[in-house]
Amino acid sequence: MERGSHSGRCGSGFHAIIMLRFILFIFIISAQVFSDTFPTALGDCTLEIYGGRVEDIPEIVQQILDETENLVNEFGTVDSRPFSVYITSNMDDFREKSKGPIPEWGIAVAKLNPDRAILKSPGIANISFTRMKEVIIHELNHIYMFRIPNYYTIPSWFKEGMAMRSSNEFSLLHKIEISNSYWKKQTLPLQRLRNFSTYSKGRVKLVYGESAAAVEALEYYYGEDILISILNKMRLGSDFQQALESASGEELLDFQIKFELYLENNFNWVFLLRASKYIFVILPIILILGFIYHRRRGKKIVKQWEIEEQLEDLERDKELPN
Repeated sequence: MERGSHSGRCGSGFHAIIMLRFILFIFIISAQVFSDTFPTALGDCTLEIYGGRVEDIPEIVQQILDETENLVNEFGTVDSRPFSVYITSNMDDFREKSKGPIPEWGIAVAKLNPDRAILKSPGIANISFTRMKEVIIHELNHIYMFRIPNYYTIPSWFKEGMAMRSSNEFSLLHKIEISNSYWKKQTLPLQRLRNFSTYSKGRVKLVYGESAAAVEALEYYYGEDILISILNKMRLGSDFQQALESASGEELLDFQIKFELYLENNFNWVFLLRASKYIFVILPIILILGFIYHRRRGKKIVKQWEIEEQLEDLERDKELPN
């Protein structure tokens, strides 16, 4: 009886587990939740995607694999530990996974303890799938930087500039914004490029653009190896400022001055490209005026030829004998 009763309980438990898994399967299918864990160059990655297209999943997985390997290959190995990437389909999930205040303009965030990147899906962020892939690369760079010793001493401009560099997000629009701010004398010095979440949406493009420009300026003045040199010195125990000064051979203040010069030399002309938005209005007018001008000029030339021919005929008539 005991065994029979135990067998009955085991049978009931087995059926309960089967039923639970069936319910979970139905929930996953109906909610369109994808979850998987796989090894990467930074450690095991748990990817969770809420909603979205099933056919996009392999591309996202491959991108995470490729980008984590690229980071290690370019900037060196770091401690391997698990991390997560969440692509959320609604604001409640985004806030719940973020567990902290996020500015209204934010479409993604990377967090420590545990390491995780939380993104809004293209649908709620109003971005393309291609743009979302850039954001994934951006956030993976942050997760990589979390593993650099003395990470907390790294200023925001370097963190975001490095992420913008990895994702190739430093666009023409960022450069136009820098140039426009330069001419209005509204660019920001490096020491003010911190705590980006406090900036309004109207200033976001400038602070991220200047951060990308600052990393560009580091490589311009001190060579392509300056970034890996800074990170390697931090691995040996230096804080960020010590590492930058040791790698560059100059004080941070010297670089801040050079950065101002870099902005002046490289972004004092880009604002002219803002006129490109009027090109579709201006160009047809120019073409029409050009057509009218050449047509009138052509008529004048033809008229001149006719007059010259008439004069030549008169000359010939005078030369003929009566």
